[in-house]
Amino acid sequence: MKYKFPVVEIFDSIEGEGKRTGYMSTFIRFAGCNLRCSYCDTAYALSADDAAAEYTADELAQLVQSKPWSRVTLTGGEPMLQPLQELTERLCRGGCEINIETNGAVLLPKERPAGLFYTMDWKSPSSGMSEAMKLENLQERLTPADVVKFVVATKDDLDDMAYTISHLLPAARPLLYVSPVWGEIEPAALVDFVKEKGLDDVCVQVQLHKIIYDPEARGV
Repeated sequence: MKYKFPVVEIFDSIEGEGKRTGYMSTFIRFAGCNLRCSYCDTAYALSADDAAAEYTADELAQLVQSKPWSRVTLTGGEPMLQPLQELTERLCRGGCEINIETNGAVLLPKERPAGLFYTMDWKSPSSGMSEAMKLENLQERLTPADVVKFVVATKDDLDDMAYTISHLLPAARPLLYVSPVWGEIEPAALVDFVKEKGLDDVCVQVQLHKIIYDPEARGV
């Protein structure tokens, strides 16, 4: 019997953050997460019971390939809790570029199909989940084509980001982004911190989709 993925929602929208910000993508949001972050903005996808429907890899691939977009974003919840190999290989063979948004607490595979990159959170202290981070992901599993995203709410979070960048990252580092927890810290504070610390390779961003749409809206 073919595995059926628990899916909360499938929608088309722009990517709101990371290296594809502003580009259209087909989003597949899987149900179920192994973390409980204090600032989680997808609490409706934390449990497998939150799934609205179930799909086989064939059904998801056919749905994605019916869209006009070449970009696919697998998110959650935590998509790396799902057996994604067959689905991602099929989509990449079909010409898709896949972004997997992962929380950093699941060990990433050593191999991946061409056309797939990771956007990995590195959980800040205010998330309450920083102890769950897999250092091996940061130091061995990511490439310069991948993204590490720091979501920050406090000055302590910013200091933790600076320490992680200066002490834990390998020489061949992934792309680095920092964004504010919505409504908790002013984006200007991030700019000031990056400037003060001389963090030349850190990109300050905001969640663009929350500016364009209602911050509480789903499917955008």
